[in-house]
Amino acid sequence: MKKVLFNIIAMLALSVGVQAATYELEQGPASYPDLPKDHWAYEAVTFLTDHKITVGYPDGLYRPDQKVTRGEFSTMVIKALGLYEKDTAQIFPYKDIDKHWAKRNIQVASYYGLVKGYPNDLFYPNNDVTRMEALNIVLNALSPENIDSEQAKHFVSVYSDYSEIPNWALIAAGQCQMLGIVYNTPGHEHTLEPMRPATRGELAKFVFNMMNYVKEIPSDKIKEEIQPKKPAEPKKADGYILDNVYYDEEYAVIPKGTVLPMTVDKCLNAKKVQEGETFVARAPFNYVTREKYVVVPVGVQVDGKVHKVKRPLRFFKNAYMALTMSNVINNKGQKDLKLMPGLAERDADMRIIRNDPYLTRTRYNIIKGQNEYIHKGQRVNFVLLEPLRVKIFNVDEDI
Repeated sequence: MKKVLFNIIAMLALSVGVQAATYELEQGPASYPDLPKDHWAYEAVTFLTDHKITVGYPDGLYRPDQKVTRGEFSTMVIKALGLYEKDTAQIFPYKDIDKHWAKRNIQVASYYGLVKGYPNDLFYPNNDVTRMEALNIVLNALSPENIDSEQAKHFVSVYSDYSEIPNWALIAAGQCQMLGIVYNTPGHEHTLEPMRPATRGELAKFVFNMMNYVKEIPSDKIKEEIQPKKPAEPKKADGYILDNVYYDEEYAVIPKGTVLPMTVDKCLNAKKVQEGETFVARAPFNYVTREKYVVVPVGVQVDGKVHKVKRPLRFFKNAYMALTMSNVINNKGQKDLKLMPGLAERDADMRIIRNDPYLTRTRYNIIKGQNEYIHKGQRVNFVLLEPLRVKIFNVDEDI
């Protein structure tokens, strides 16, 4: 049985105020012998350990003074932001990470705008991350107030070595100081040491401070992942009533076996049509629930092709045409690039390529039996072989 599962996903932006969140320290699963309770990094390390963001070494030590690589810190940050299980289709052409253990983590961190490579398409995953690089990375998870270079100098002028801050990092350093993300170890309160390799203890403090802000002032991409979605408000209209539609949060689910009448743009004759020949089918009216909530708006277009053909015999009308769809287009002629088919059993020559809706084909309907041909403009009853899950259109959305 073929499965059809569509998610038409809408992006949602939320506005938030600037206010640091507070966290209540939990009891760590185990104490590190080299990290007593009076250690300056104890609170941050304990919190990050509780939340499985950082771990100690097999010998039970944490080693707060040990350096950290760029690959290791990329991993630490995406764990802190809840992105560790995420995958992304965007490939960044770093030449030196193909065989690196943190390759996926670096790609995810790059996709969310947290880290960047160098102009020569290298990432240097094994280089030690400097304090300024680390501060810039955690700041990339946030959307702080904009400041200019003069304001940035004002904030960092408390450090005797502020002139050592690279030009590219000056404003970021000022913003980090403004938010209170910077941490200076005891005895180094008056120096920033921007180009010194950061230690595990310092990075724990940076990340802990970042997490105090990320729920209040996240960057746009991080906001999409952590902010709750606004419940959809369905649009009401007259149209073709679909029975037994039910709701799953923001989505309407059209049950298996539902008939969707659609019009086709050309004649498809089983005697002449060729496999691979394209066609277009359109929704001739709104598909609505019994309460008149729009599930699929009028004009939605199926851009498909003839997948298989069986020619009719002379004395038997046993024609067979299997139609597939490769994309859905809205009533303005724009392709919906958020279409995500579900996994299913498929014929051998049909394949699904993850994260690439352009190259995905999914079985949509089979027409067989007495139908030797379909006229141009004729309404054809497409029968869903599995439930169809679609985003509910909002009241204020222009469909």
